[in-house]
Amino acid sequence: MPKSLWAATTARPEPYPLLRGRIDADVCIVGGGIMGVSAALALAEKGVSVAVLEAAEIGWGASGRNNGLVAPGLKRDPCEVRELLGEERGNRLLRYSGDAPNRVFELINEHRIDCDANPGGWIQAANSRRALRRVERRVSEWQALGVDVGMIAPNDLDANLGTGFYSGACRYANGGSINPLAYTHGLAQAAAGAGARLFEQSPATRTERQSQGWIIGSTYGVVVAPWVLYCTNAYNDSHPRLHGTVIPLRTAQVASHRLPQGIAGKILPGAAAASDTQRLLTSFRVTADNRLVMGGASATAGDEHPGLVRQLHRAAADRFPELGPVQWEYGWSGYLALTPDHLPEIIKIDDGFLAPVGCNGRGIAMATVMGQTLAEIVCGADENDCNVPVKSPKPVPGFGLRYIGIAAAVRLNRFLDSAERRLWGR
Repeated sequence: MPKSLWAATTARPEPYPLLRGRIDADVCIVGGGIMGVSAALALAEKGVSVAVLEAAEIGWGASGRNNGLVAPGLKRDPCEVRELLGEERGNRLLRYSGDAPNRVFELINEHRIDCDANPGGWIQAANSRRALRRVERRVSEWQALGVDVGMIAPNDLDANLGTGFYSGACRYANGGSINPLAYTHGLAQAAAGAGARLFEQSPATRTERQSQGWIIGSTYGVVVAPWVLYCTNAYNDSHPRLHGTVIPLRTAQVASHRLPQGIAGKILPGAAAASDTQRLLTSFRVTADNRLVMGGASATAGDEHPGLVRQLHRAAADRFPELGPVQWEYGWSGYLALTPDHLPEIIKIDDGFLAPVGCNGRGIAMATVMGQTLAEIVCGADENDCNVPVKSPKPVPGFGLRYIGIAAAVRLNRFLDSAERRLWGR
């Protein structure tokens, strides 16, 4: 596991065994992150036989490395989603994503998952007066869909955010924050308690279709199942049919030392978490033990970790200068999956072989509900009625040039974010 705040503060359950020999199941799930264990839990509760293969440890990938924000909605605005998918399908995906955080907190309560859950809402802050206009339009569109969201009055902005960096902001009532690694472990334990079989240190090294179903081979054993669900998302390059279907984008998180209560209590006193409208999005929140956690601020297609962490340190200094020099105790990074249209999708490799991808930075809420949607499809739901589009695999155009492309895009977006504040002001 990375040396993250979550790994340092989450009690490690007893390791799950390696897969050895042959086992038969109704469904084999590859990937022990939020999406995989959410699907395993939903299936096991329906009496379906499930085997989960995790190449490292449960929660090792994005599920245990993200910033812990539980945010509603999608990267795209409602009008854009409807333009891409049509009115009826677009509205279904919008309502699905808008309600997704509620399902996260329902599962936490239902299974008594100890993950520092704070359902106190999510704030989206505008980086400039121009961005504020976009936020106002976005709020109107989500309100029309019945989402509990509203603008924060200008006079209340600093008090709600704890920073004077932004031009304005809105607050979504059904967002929040969690310890994502503890949440993933909690879902896994609930799935195991319902009858799912989980295996760690058991990478899927081959997937073959034979008369008895899919054979998923690992180092020391195989699973034979009619269904296989690849829930690896940004880490899905191990399967040739999934190579290049999403853009893996590496981002980082940092966590400070414990701040005095009088200081920590002034940051986001009216919500659990916040992120902004910058092209190079920055998030921030305060944990239950009064640590400032910052996320985003830059990205790369490679493994360049130190530069990402330094950008976050600068972002914190810009937003919270009154903190002075901050002692940063943790810095870690990992990959998230972007799709070209910034919408989630379920890739259909073959009959009985599905791979959900593309949470696009909204992974906790979307991965949770997409896992449950996979369970519904396995149990007979019509793919055409699915809230998430089901598509054939299609490589991202220019995938081989992603390192150069993302590096150029990061520089351009950093310039545009800075220019927007200079030209339009806060």
